[in-house]
This record gives sequence, C-alpha cells and structure tokens, in this order.
Amino acid sequence: MYVNTALKYMLKGKVPVIFVIFFSLCALPYLVLDTSAAIAVGTETARNDEILHAHEEGLPCTGECLTQAQYTEAEWLGGKDGVSIATQHETPISKAPGIVTVITAEEIKNLGYRTFAEILRTVPGFELLKSGAYGEQNIATRGLKGAEKVRVMINGHLVNNPLTSEAFSQFDDFPVGNIKKIEIIRGPGSALYGENAFLAVINIITFKAEDVDGVKLNSGYGSFDTKEGSIVFGKIYGNIGISGMVHWRETDGFDGIVESDLESRFDPAHSVAPGSVQDWRQEYGMNLKTTYKDFYTEVLYNHNRRGPFIGPQYILDDGSSDIKDNYFFVETGYKKTFEEIFTLRPRVYYDQSERRLFIQSFPDGTTLPLGATSYTYPDGTEAISNWAVKTTGAEIPVDYALFEGNILTVGTEYRLMNLTNLSTYANLNTITLEPLDSLQDFTDTRPFAEDHTRRVLSVYLQDTWDIIDTLNLTLGVRNDSYSDFGGAISPRAGLTWSFLDNASLKVLYGEAFRAPGFREMYTTNQPAVQGNPDLKPETISTYEIGVDYKFNTYVSSRVNYFYNDIKDLIALRVLSSAARTSQFENTGNARIQGVETETKVDISPGNYVFMNYTFQHPEDEQGDELPFTAQHHGNFGVNVHYWKYMNTNLNTFVSGTRPREETDTRDDLPGYALLNLSVIGKEFFKTMEIQGTVFNLLNKNYSDPGPTLIPDDFPRPGRTFWVGLSYQF
Repeated sequence: MYVNTALKYMLKGKVPVIFVIFFSLCALPYLVLDTSAAIAVGTETARNDEILHAHEEGLPCTGECLTQAQYTEAEWLGGKDGVSIATQHETPISKAPGIVTVITAEEIKNLGYRTFAEILRTVPGFELLKSGAYGEQNIATRGLKGAEKVRVMINGHLVNNPLTSEAFSQFDDFPVGNIKKIEIIRGPGSALYGENAFLAVINIITFKAEDVDGVKLNSGYGSFDTKEGSIVFGKIYGNIGISGMVHWRETDGFDGIVESDLESRFDPAHSVAPGSVQDWRQEYGMNLKTTYKDFYTEVLYNHNRRGPFIGPQYILDDGSSDIKDNYFFVETGYKKTFEEIFTLRPRVYYDQSERRLFIQSFPDGTTLPLGATSYTYPDGTEAISNWAVKTTGAEIPVDYALFEGNILTVGTEYRLMNLTNLSTYANLNTITLEPLDSLQDFTDTRPFAEDHTRRVLSVYLQDTWDIIDTLNLTLGVRNDSYSDFGGAISPRAGLTWSFLDNASLKVLYGEAFRAPGFREMYTTNQPAVQGNPDLKPETISTYEIGVDYKFNTYVSSRVNYFYNDIKDLIALRVLSSAARTSQFENTGNARIQGVETETKVDISPGNYVFMNYTFQHPEDEQGDELPFTAQHHGNFGVNVHYWKYMNTNLNTFVSGTRPREETDTRDDLPGYALLNLSVIGKEFFKTMEIQGTVFNLLNKNYSDPGPTLIPDDFPRPGRTFWVGLSYQF
C-alpha cells in the first residue's frame, strides 16, 4: 500500500523521484520476506527433494517437480551460475571480475521490448538518448554520453564500426527474436577486448541449434505503421548444427514536431519548421551459424535505410534525405580442449561495412549569408558520400590450466582495416560554397576523406586463480599497437571474496581506451567538420567495489560503487581561424563517481519483482557538471504469471533532471517516468503466443537533449503499442 501511494504521488509530481526509488529499494526486500517465508513453508523443501530424488533414481520429473526444474534451468540460462564475458570462459557471476548483468530471452520477452537498444534502458547506469544528426539511438553509460565508448559484440564478434567507433547506428534495432541472452559488463574491458571497451562491454548471444530445435515464426504490427517478421531456426543433424534467423522490419517512424530549427533563424520563409522529424526505417538481415564437431562458421548480414531524424545541420528537410547502411561479417573458428588442461580457440574473420549518405542540409530556395556575400540554392544544398571499411583479422587465444583452480589465458590478435571506396558529390563548391547547377563529382579533387589503412597488433595475458574456494584473483594486461596513432596498455586486477555463504565482495581496478575513429582523424575538405590525424586515444582508469547479498531463496540484492578518471576526451571544437568550421580535438578530462543498486525478488516460477537505482556524479576537470545525463535514474518492474496461459509485466523507467552544457542558458530538462505494460497469451493453441505491449502507458510528454539550434529539444514518442504473434514448429 505504501509503495503504491508513493508511486501515485510521484506521477503527480508531489514527491521527488529519488525518494520513491530509494524507498522501494530499501523497503521491498523486507516486505517480501514474510511472503517468501510463507511460500517456502512445506513447499520449497519438498520440491527440491523431489527433484533430487528423481535425479538420483533416474526417474522422470513431472508435475510440480518439472515446473521447478524448468525454473531452475531458466535461472541457469540467465547467467546466475555462469557467464563468459568477464574472462572469455565460463565463470560464476560471484567470481566474475566485473560488474555483470545478464538479461535472458524470457525476461526480454516478458518486458515486450522489440529492439536491442530498448532493453539497455533496464540496465543500471544506462540511458537512451536520440541522435538528432543521423537518427540512431545514442547511449549514455555511467554519466557519460557516447555510443562509441561501449563495445558491442554478437556472439563474441566485435561489430563497432572503425569509421565512427560505435555500433548503434547499425545495430540499435537488432531484433530480439534471436537473442538467447545479453551479457553486459559495466566498467572497462580493454585488458581483454581492446578498443571501445571503455565504459561497458555488451555481448549479444543468439540461439544455438539445440536451443530452437525447429522453426519459430514471429510477426507483428505497431504504432507508426510498423510491420515486422522473422524466422528463427535451428536443428542438429548428427555432428552438424545449423541455426540462424531471417528478419524484416519497416516503419514510418515517430512523427514528432520540431517547432523551430536553424533555418528558422536566418531564412524563415524557406524553413520547413514547424515540421515532423524523419524517423522512418526499413531493414532486413540474416544470421547463419553452422557447427561441425569442434569447428564453427558464422555469417551475418544486415541492411538498413533510414531518415536522419533532423539532420547533421539540425535543419528539417522535406524528407528527401536518407542513410543506407550495409554490414556483413563472416567468422570461422575452432575450439578444442586437450587432456582437460589445454584449450585452443583460434578464429579468422572478415568484416565489411558500407554507408551511403544523401543529405539535403538546407531546403529548396535557401539563401545563406556568407560574410559580404550571400548565395541562394534553388534545390537546397545537397551532398552524397559513400564509404566502406573492410577489416580482416585473426585471433589465437590459448587457455592453460596451470593447476587446479588456475587458468592462464594468452592471446594475440591482428587486424587490417581499410577505409576505401570513397566518393563525394555535391551541388555546391566545397571551398567557396558557391551553388552549382547539379550534383558534381568531387571524389578525385576534394574527397571528404582519403583512403587509409590501419594495422593493429595486440597481445594479452590473463590469469584467473581460485586461491581458495571462496577467494578468487584475476590479473590481466593487454597491449594494442596501432600503425596510425601509437598504442595503449590496459591492465586489470580483480579480487572476489565470498565472505559468507550468501554474500560476496568484489574489488576491481581496470584501465581502458577508446581509439579515435577514421571519421575523427581523417575527415577533410568539409566546410563544417575537419578531422585531426594527431588525436590521441581517450583513456579511463576505473575503481569499483561491489557487494552481492542473497537474503533468502527469493530475494537478492547488489550494491556497487565506481569511480572513473577519464583523460583526453575527444570532441568537436570551433577553429579560431575559421569560425564556421569545427575540428575533433582531445578537449579535456572528467571524473565520474556513482552508486548502483539492484534487487531481484523471485517469488515463484514466473513471478518476480526487479528494481534498480543509479546515482552518478559526472564532472569535468574544473568541477563543472557534465551535460545530458541524469544524476538519478532507475527501473521498477513486476512480472506476474498468474495463469499458465497468461503473463503480465508492468515496468517503469524513471529519470531525474538532465543538465545542459555550460554555455546553454535554457533550464535543465525535467525528469520523467515511462510506464510500460506487456501481456502475453501463450499455449492456448499448441505453441502459439500472442503479445500486446503498450509503451509510455501514461502518454508522458518528454524530450531528449538537443542543441540550442533546436530550442524545444528532440521530441520523443507518447503512448505507442505493439501486437505480436509467434508460433513454433
């Protein structure tokens, strides 16, 4: 009753968000203790005994025994018993040298989210921020904005793009239908993974052949005329396993209104504003993985085409701009353990990423005042640019069990990256900005970047040691040498101690780096943005301490403290020699500290409560607050499986106020709460499932931070819906 009353007043704005979250985190474990105890009396012990007896006697497990066994298996699949992201081999979460979150397929389905990026909002320390320039979801992690500072992998394969350093422009919409689980490390991971493992590492793990054992069809329809379909398949034929997915999705996209843009300021007669954002998308892709004994091969292809939301100049257009991305990778590898001591895991891979931009930066008829001269552009200013990045690589990791409880990992990796297939077209002179009659080819005379080759040689060493059963030590270091800007050394140390049967302590230290992307270093011949070949990598040193405690069979909690010391952040700065041109520079340092808390209450199979709260305090070297991210945010959710044919999930994300840049005189963005409701009907007809989800149930009006060129910030969707249907053969 008290929690419901507090939430009601919070939604009316009468109680600060932080107090409600804090109350929920502190009070709920104790409110549930009595309920948990009541459930446990006479049932939990009996169920466990039945499972144990069935196992020992080789008897089938049925009825309540089967239900509980399936629930136990689901917990294991959720990573409560082991994860691989922290050390590259299966490690219990209590011993994993990192602050790890695992989200299972069952949890993803219950939440009702449709894309990979949406799921991240449920993770402590993560926020989603819409990019106005090119329309992708940007990510803020532990108080710092920047998708390029998060390493994203699919089945262990890096998918961050060397041009932009980030993965979300291509994979923010990665479909959930083929996700078995997502493993996430909050904190540095460069000691094991190298570049981009700066603030977090994410590994999307897809279904294997044995997980599917057939074909599953998914389809759905939602707001903004969104249509989606996929086929997930998997089968084992003797020693051969085949699994994968084919996916298709298109949407007209959110049509929020921008009242004023840059064009409104100097040429309002030709401004499209007030006008709607261009958030439409079309995409299709496929994933195929085959295994034969100790060998595997995986292929992934993804194509998407989308609108720019607003555009790189923050000027609305008539919808003619579009962005096309194609991404492809193939990887083949081998894993073999010899004498239970020596494990060899070599792999080779090839990636190719292509982008085509057609951007109309200014609308038809725009007149630009350029000092003493002004030009009028009958067709607006238009440009087409094309590029491709091709990466070839090989990695040889070796695990060696020196003695019982100790695993030494030694590895080396080599990558060859080529920025190539560049072309540039524009309907204006890129030096004088004088308008031209049509699009003309500037590829040979003034390309937007030059062909470039980057070579990276990496070596790494890691030792995990169970000093005693309850005390584990992990030490590691990695050296990455780059042909174009030098290199980085990334050490790590982690100590985990199970000081009680139901409690563990983690003390962690790590360093990481973020390599500057090709765009930041080699962009040229652009009137607005220039690259900087003298950039240094961003670096971070992180100190963490975490405590996990399991109150009883049902209630578990975690509290983490982190401190980040960040050097050489890369950002755009206006050149003094040309006021309208900006260049990428290493601009300064930052310090971020914070606390993350999580509580999970497993009341009974399919019935659980989860909550988390994050406090973070980011500041620059002068002590000023960093912009765009909230100091306080959290999640609260309840899943109720009250009938075998029905599941209901109610969850909310709550964010505090978000500060502006120091030079921005507007008020801070207000806090907001998003409430989502998802209902699943299942097994009423064989394997058919119907799911209905309403996002932003209370139709909250909120915005993401935008520049002063967009006075009212970036609008975000109100209440939306999704209805999905699935059937497995």
